[in-house]
Amino acid sequence: MRRVLLHLGLHKTGTTAAQSFLYENRELIWPHFALVLPYRTRNSGLSQAATNHSVYGTVGTLAEFGKLVRGFLETLDFGDKRGLIVSEENFAGLRPSRNIEQGYSATPELAACLVDAIHHRFSNQEVEITIYLSLRQRDGWLRSLWAHDLERMRQVHDFDTYQSNMDQLLPLEDTVDQIRNRLPSVIVTSDWLEELQLRRYGPGTPFAEYLDLPRDKANLLVPPSQVNNCLPEDVLAELLDLNRSRLGEDALIKQKTAIIERAKNTLIGTT
Repeated sequence: MRRVLLHLGLHKTGTTAAQSFLYENRELIWPHFALVLPYRTRNSGLSQAATNHSVYGTVGTLAEFGKLVRGFLETLDFGDKRGLIVSEENFAGLRPSRNIEQGYSATPELAACLVDAIHHRFSNQEVEITIYLSLRQRDGWLRSLWAHDLERMRQVHDFDTYQSNMDQLLPLEDTVDQIRNRLPSVIVTSDWLEELQLRRYGPGTPFAEYLDLPRDKANLLVPPSQVNNCLPEDVLAELLDLNRSRLGEDALIKQKTAIIERAKNTLIGTT
């Protein structure tokens, strides 16, 4: 039986650490599962197609995503027994702070499209598909989104205003329920980042458990080395001031990059 695990994010819920765990343990994973991480989904246009559908929601955008997924799956080597592990938060759609009206409303449809493509790839074979979503308590999640947008965009709102603007977004756990209702024949699971952070492999823990490796191989697994730590409050305030300034885009990016690099080097030096 083929086993397939689809990690569909969600954004800012430990996905960087999860993908770091998968990449750093890829040699242990490969004999059992083909591994698909963001550098492949984004270079192949799959990520962009998923986010396009989450914004426009047309028959055509969904068909394009499905077409690309089917074509991509044909390029993977599954051998006789190899399964599949995918981790790509943009398969849940565009980051909600850039798509507030829609949020994650397209996620169940994108998940169903992925499932259909997998069944097509493994037609006439027995396949067990698991969809996994990592979650985060709302206040911490919104603050992480805000910090991310301060770094990557010209976000000019303070956190209280930002949080108020995001009030219409449904709780993340509602997305899990919607996927479960849409795909009753698929296993749908979730874990909270706050709990995973206390475990041996952090956000990589659900994958370590899913792999179910023999003990001698499981003992070789390593924790993720890459984790997105939130910048200190004074640095976030500095970024907010810069975003509100009259600096041109080039100068803004240059100054923000210098501030972020300095802050990250300080964080590394204190760990």
